[in-house]
Amino acid sequence: MADLYEPDYGTAYYRSRDPVKNIKVKIRLERVTSTSIVPQVLLENDKNSGAGDSDLTKKTSNVSTIKDIEEYTFKWQEKVFSQREVEFYSHKENCADVLGSKYHDEVTKLLDGGRPTDRLFSYVSHDKFTSEKNNIQYMTTSPDEKPTLLAERAANVRRRKMAVTSARDNDAAIVPRINIVDVNPSEETIKQRHVISTPVQSMYIMADFSPKDRDGTEEDEFVLCTVKVDSNGVISVKPDFNKGNKPYRIETTSIGRDVFEYTVQHSSKQMNRLEQDRERKMYKELYNRHSEFLSSCVGQEFEMTPPGVFRVIVYGEIISAQDFEYNDLYIHYFIELPKNWRVDNFQELSGVTQTCRTKVEGRSNVCYFSFPFNFELFYKKDLITKEKYPDELPGWPQLFFEVLSLDSWQRYRPEGYGYMTIPISPGVHSEQINCWRPLGNSRTSEMRRFFIGGSPQVDDLTYLYKPSMNEGSTMSKFGFKTESTGSIKVKLNCIHQSRAFLDSTSSKKKVGSLLERLGGNLAQSNIFNVLDAFQRARHRMMSARENLPQNLKTLTLDAKDNEMKTSEL
Repeated sequence: MADLYEPDYGTAYYRSRDPVKNIKVKIRLERVTSTSIVPQVLLENDKNSGAGDSDLTKKTSNVSTIKDIEEYTFKWQEKVFSQREVEFYSHKENCADVLGSKYHDEVTKLLDGGRPTDRLFSYVSHDKFTSEKNNIQYMTTSPDEKPTLLAERAANVRRRKMAVTSARDNDAAIVPRINIVDVNPSEETIKQRHVISTPVQSMYIMADFSPKDRDGTEEDEFVLCTVKVDSNGVISVKPDFNKGNKPYRIETTSIGRDVFEYTVQHSSKQMNRLEQDRERKMYKELYNRHSEFLSSCVGQEFEMTPPGVFRVIVYGEIISAQDFEYNDLYIHYFIELPKNWRVDNFQELSGVTQTCRTKVEGRSNVCYFSFPFNFELFYKKDLITKEKYPDELPGWPQLFFEVLSLDSWQRYRPEGYGYMTIPISPGVHSEQINCWRPLGNSRTSEMRRFFIGGSPQVDDLTYLYKPSMNEGSTMSKFGFKTESTGSIKVKLNCIHQSRAFLDSTSSKKKVGSLLERLGGNLAQSNIFNVLDAFQRARHRMMSARENLPQNLKTLTLDAKDNEMKTSEL
């Protein structure tokens, strides 16, 4: 069953707040075929054939010398040269750039003391191999594909920060003021617009599987482990550390088809308990100072509403519109405030979205606006209304929508009307508003709408809900012809704030609804006051009974027992 298990060659991700220079990876490489299995078979055959002990001892010693095992612990961005690199950088004429000259000096010192490894070596972040792996984009998934000369040269170009130049600096340039799309953004512009492009450092731990009798080539080099670290402290290791699991196996492409097994171990120095406590204490102090700094920036005062004022904050978004007749749609919206509602002077109560073209999704034509808006409303009942109509319920604000389309002659057509009531409860609300548009009395109006662009429209949008000029007790819309059109999707985030919420929580009173907190329903408020007074009287009676003398309690119980016996007789 153990042979059926295959190790996972996927990427593992870790996060560390320690300096990246402390990373250490230990690689143990062992050949398992051609020099370890075949000699063992020969020894068994010689033993069965009756060879002497001296011969077996000699062959065993030969097998132990043939056994190919290598171990090395790599530090982060430690450059370990392969035999091919040593031969290449040992010649001065091959080192034309600064990096080549640096490697030439290191190889010259290495030749005097010898290489620390035989097969194992590494590529660091500024090597050509790492740049090709990270920057060259291959067109196919074929392993035989080779990058072009232009791709190799472009991958080795160092990325520099370019200064932001404006097109206005050029006299011949014409910059349209209405164009908000930057076709060719610079790197600085991308960073300012919060585009995710996290810089990554890479390190490849390699192995050279070339035979001993010939020089190594790039085809004999295999990647054993890839370690990448970004600026956020995320470490990716491919493949993951073995952690006691089965070793990884790799097979060469040479004639012998040798098989090697290797393990990847985490060999970084572990922190002791004292260092961990010191680091935890340091981070705690750092976070406390940061929280104190944020508190000093924000302040300790919380903005409160005046007494008797109810505050409603609405953060909304017009998500999309669908199933309308024509293309190039835009939406005009405004909010209608009922009696006793008000806003600040700078608050905008209406707006218009951008023009959006439709796209086909299934059987529907959809326009995605993603247009944000917000309102801040205040409700306060005046003294005259309180005295004259004490039980009058407050009206709630209405949000009206008008969907229009724009034709090629820049003429607009009304496509639909709709409205919704601002939700009474706080929280997140998603609404779908079904729209309609008025129809004319004949086919001429529809032909005029198609050819000329004129069509019946609603002058007063409050007519959708309740006309503002209507003061009677009845309202009739009989005879008004309409046609159902499309729908609008709106998302609202509502926040309610009032001192009544704080007062009801601190006094632990039972309040029926929001209207009682605002003084809108006097009858129910009186009922809750009576119940509260009854609870207080009952509590006082129970506390007085507990404080009675013990002999008076006994006398009361004896009197009750005598009454019960008399009743039984």
